[in-house]
Amino acid sequence: MATTVKASQRGQALGRRAERARRARLRADRTLVISDTMSPFCGVGSVMFALVAIAQFAFDPTPGSWASSTVAALSSLTLAIAWVLLRGSVGPVMRRHSLPFGVGVAVMVGLNPLVYIIGTQITYPAIGMLLVIVGVGALLHDRFWAAAVIIGLNLAWIACAFAFGMPVPPAIFAAQLVKANALAVVLNVARTRTVQRMEQAREEVHRLATTDELTGVANQRGFLEVGRSLTEEAGRADLDLTIVYVDVDGLKVVNDEHGHSAGDALIQSVARVLRRTFRPEDTVARVGGDEFAVLVVGSTPDLARGLIARVNERLSEVGISASIGVASTALGLPVDLNELLRRADAAMYAAKTARKNGGGA
Repeated sequence: MATTVKASQRGQALGRRAERARRARLRADRTLVISDTMSPFCGVGSVMFALVAIAQFAFDPTPGSWASSTVAALSSLTLAIAWVLLRGSVGPVMRRHSLPFGVGVAVMVGLNPLVYIIGTQITYPAIGMLLVIVGVGALLHDRFWAAAVIIGLNLAWIACAFAFGMPVPPAIFAAQLVKANALAVVLNVARTRTVQRMEQAREEVHRLATTDELTGVANQRGFLEVGRSLTEEAGRADLDLTIVYVDVDGLKVVNDEHGHSAGDALIQSVARVLRRTFRPEDTVARVGGDEFAVLVVGSTPDLARGLIARVNERLSEVGISASIGVASTALGLPVDLNELLRRADAAMYAAKTARKNGGGA
């Protein structure tokens, strides 16, 4: 009993790891979206900040504007370097850390109008600050960090207005701030929804590619995908795995005598039985026309020996017979999924031969 509980707990742990892997794929989608944005942003931003720096150095006589011009030039250089790095060997590393990279770029961009306001003590109009607030909302895919940077820019601008004064009534200042923030929220929500739709589409494509359409269980691709993931986990966690290979009897006869719809119903019945027989963390798959494979996590040799009788019993309850083979890994030894499949398949054929020769049930 203790062994069974321990095996089940280990199997559930692998199920949780699989869920974490799914969430990691979703985070990767978000990373892809922002990393695809950062490359053109850095390229175009480098050119734009260079033009701003040149224009301010050459034509802006406002006292104190030189500080902002210098920041714009440094921003242009930084973005140009980032653009080059993104397209080089360092690019994959930067993309894997796209959120901190994006936050850093957003803060740097936000410093440009803020430095201009501090240097010139002109708090309104601050078109650059308004544009940056809107731009941050569109740039950052993470709502927390987008909100944090935008709130920081708001507070800094308001502090400057209190420190240096406002040349317009507070109501006008507040109205422009609210408009910029509202547009930033709209763009961030739209961007977030786009990422979510992409995630949903990716999950649906993955589901269709790994699911058997007739039965709703995994197909061979899905079985191998889960199997490779679990064999890696099993090797690290010293966890046994078992494959139960099921070959359904009489599918061709049913198809020939009663039609393919009856054959489909037979296959669907087998899938339902296997789902009821095994645990949620076990993977049931249809790997051929009349063949199923079940990957049992956290199994033991004793439990594996009882699986054939249990599956046969459940199938016989609905009037179905099958040849079944089982193969298990040895605890502590490396797990080879292909070898485990080959052994389970061979055991199934041995059982089928024995039944044909009258040597088994």
